[in-house]
Amino acid sequence: MAALTSFGKSGRVLLVDDSLIALDSIGSKLREHGVDVVTTPSPTQALALATEGEQPFDLIILDVLMPEMDGHELTRRLRAHSRSASTPILLLTTLDSTDDRVAGLVAGADDFFTKAAPDAEMLARVRSFISLGKMRAQLLAQHEAMARVMQEPESVALQARVVVIHHHPGEGERLVGELRGSGAASEWRISRCAPPPRLTALDADVLVVSYPVALEGEQPLLRRHGFDEGAPSIVVLDEAESTERRVASFDAGADDYLTQETPAAELAARLTSALRRQHRQQQLRSSRDRAMLAAVTDPLTGLYNRAYFYEAFGVELRRAQRYQHPMTLVLLDLDHFKQVNDTLGHTAGDEALREVSSRLRKTARSTDIVARYGGEEFAMILPETDLERGLIAAERFRVAVEGATVHGPKGGSRSLTLSQGVACYPLHSTSMSELVELADAALYAAKRTGRNRVCTASQGGEPLPPAPSGGAAFPVLERLRRLISDDSESPLASVRMAARMLHEAATSKDALHSFSTQLRESSEQVRREVQQAVEELVLLLENRR
Repeated sequence: MAALTSFGKSGRVLLVDDSLIALDSIGSKLREHGVDVVTTPSPTQALALATEGEQPFDLIILDVLMPEMDGHELTRRLRAHSRSASTPILLLTTLDSTDDRVAGLVAGADDFFTKAAPDAEMLARVRSFISLGKMRAQLLAQHEAMARVMQEPESVALQARVVVIHHHPGEGERLVGELRGSGAASEWRISRCAPPPRLTALDADVLVVSYPVALEGEQPLLRRHGFDEGAPSIVVLDEAESTERRVASFDAGADDYLTQETPAAELAARLTSALRRQHRQQQLRSSRDRAMLAAVTDPLTGLYNRAYFYEAFGVELRRAQRYQHPMTLVLLDLDHFKQVNDTLGHTAGDEALREVSSRLRKTARSTDIVARYGGEEFAMILPETDLERGLIAAERFRVAVEGATVHGPKGGSRSLTLSQGVACYPLHSTSMSELVELADAALYAAKRTGRNRVCTASQGGEPLPPAPSGGAAFPVLERLRRLISDDSESPLASVRMAARMLHEAATSKDALHSFSTQLRESSEQVRREVQQAVEELVLLLENRR
């Protein structure tokens, strides 16, 4: 399964079954593994929940045999609605015939599993499709943001390209011939590739890969590319049914798992379903990428522009609200930019903006959104980031720019610094406009109190300790703060964690118990003493300014 990233196991699932016993049994198993499950015995109510409910679902699981409306008809109606058109659908059934499976896939379902399937297999399939659902939702949200900026929808024509990769050449040839003989696959372009493949050289939408190539050997394809955004869909083909290998395939990112005994009609239907999913994801990625290049980048710096910043901010804020995760906004302003233009010229000013943009882009995480907010001002959205982490990130940005120097075309130079304001959701506000206002106020507080520093909304505009002249002492303070932080990678935190683990593993009369107790107390005492020394040093530096 080609995906942006591994989104984890938690997610929101709609479970529909006219059997209250099945709802309770399956729902309980999913909830035990951290899944947020909404259940209903009514297909009509399920349709309303999926298409009109306040929150979207990451996955929909439907029983096939229901008196009010069967699962196939409900699937068709869900696929016809824009709200649920891209949501993964799993069919839950007691039937296990080829015709039933083909009918479900043709109706628009992504896959199915029987009610008799082992729990491990069911959970693996649910985890796999929750990941797919979240990835689709993220791509769709980005696509919608781009489309609003572009004011023009994008579309990509489907080219069905299937590549078979099998560790037995003869079996691979047989499978290619079988697929070419299938009426449903008459328009596919089907080819075979010898393992191990170079994925970047393959022209494919779907890979049909034998299990040893996918998950065994020195270069297992699925282990390397199961969650790559640009990878084709990967369908694993095994010699015989194995629950353990099926679970391993799905957990590694496989789009489907089949055996060599799968009938040709079902194999074609499953590949059609995989192609449909891959095509939809290609549409969203292609639309996103083209829109980014055409409409959402600033031509001077190459960063996102203000229009996309506000669309992306709205998307990320809604995502943070939905999953109850923190998010940080940082507004950054280039200090004394007017003096750069006045003394060195506008060419040097443009070069300063490009240099700062380059350093911000290199310092930011791949998931951060970096934009030119206007003039010499920049904005950064830091998803999944609380205030503490946001301040650490802002200090990295400040240090990254502080060493930059811009030169005028006729001589002369100026060093560059940044002032920054930080606001965090939900700590400071749950409103997008208020977060911007708070971050902006903190930014201007940083400007008023000497520039080249970070201010946070939580301090009422009071800045963090500024970098002293020359910047020689501030890195020392940062290293000291790092030493005593609660971050699991800091030296003292690591010692305290090790002492706690030793303490819990020892009995009260064990020498190890006494030693670990002393180690915990000593490391805590050192942490307090260093913290007090840092505070005294900060006051000393402040008094000398």
